[in-house]
Amino acid sequence: MIPSMTYMKSAQFVPDKGQALTIYELNEDGTIARFVTHLTGTGETTRNEKPVVKRLYRPETCQPSSPEEFAQFWGA
Repeated sequence: MIPSMTYMKSAQFVPDKGQALTIYELNEDGTIARFVTHLTGTGETTRNEKPVVKRLYRPETCQPSSPEEFAQFWGA
């Protein structure tokens, strides 16, 4: 059976680099499987396949995302 993933995103301003958009891929139990961060001002993208932090600190501050949006930045 293929696990059902959930996608959430958050954004914050980074001086001299623009918005930092982070999109999280969450397992069924809510743990972070992997995440990607994209800096809009510089075009930098960082992928993390083995996150040290396993839970979102404040999930209520995140917005829903989609597998397509995650893949767009993961593959960049």
